[in-house]
Amino acid sequence: MEYSIIIPCFNSQSYIEKKFNILIKFLNKKDVRYEIIIIDDCSDDKTFNKLLEINKKNNKTIIIKNIRNIGKSYSLIKGIGKSKYKKIILIDSDLPYFYRLNNIILALEKYDLVMIDRRHQKSKNLDTKKKLYQFLRIIIGIVFNKILRLFLPINYKDTQAGLKGFIKPNNFSSLKFISKRFFFDLELILFFHYNKKKIKTIPVNFRVSKDSSIKIFNINKNIEILKELYKVICK
Repeated sequence: MEYSIIIPCFNSQSYIEKKFNILIKFLNKKDVRYEIIIIDDCSDDKTFNKLLEINKKNNKTIIIKNIRNIGKSYSLIKGIGKSKYKKIILIDSDLPYFYRLNNIILALEKYDLVMIDRRHQKSKNLDTKKKLYQFLRIIIGIVFNKILRLFLPINYKDTQAGLKGFIKPNNFSSLKFISKRFFFDLELILFFHYNKKKIKTIPVNFRVSKDSSIKIFNINKNIEILKELYKVICK
């Protein structure tokens, strides 16, 4: 079995090396061939220096740095374009839902797209007492998904979770994706849906971060998100 693991990152200096070592330890216990492609979206901390140190210690790692901060979607597409294996795993740099990674790997033997689903009927939010920010994140996520399902022919309730796996289409390099920052995950799901591929969702136990880089009250960023979403819906 062969896998290309794509990791986008931005300002991940404080944890990227620790998380990378966790991932390597997991992969080395499995009988698989792999490469890890990490794309730094022009971090303004010392993330790239950490990645260079990682690269010196592991010859299965490819490090890419964007010339400017372009966006997560752009980074993912760029990383996939550099990949050499058919089975692709996308995971955020903080390794969210890591305990489900093996489930993703196993499911890729039968399915074309496998993704974590926080809205699955068997998923569980482990936060017993939610702060206002966590509560708002949940509400916004529900409203956002209802908008998607109103305008798009999909019934998936969680398109944005930071762990997915898929079989790379032979024509991936010729596919046209609109998203540069926020919605490559959604476009990927739409591609597999429109092409009638086999899709599986996996339940997960999760928590909503109390201190996320997602800023609910950043008006300019929210406008940017809505503009890109509009473009994807109208594609």
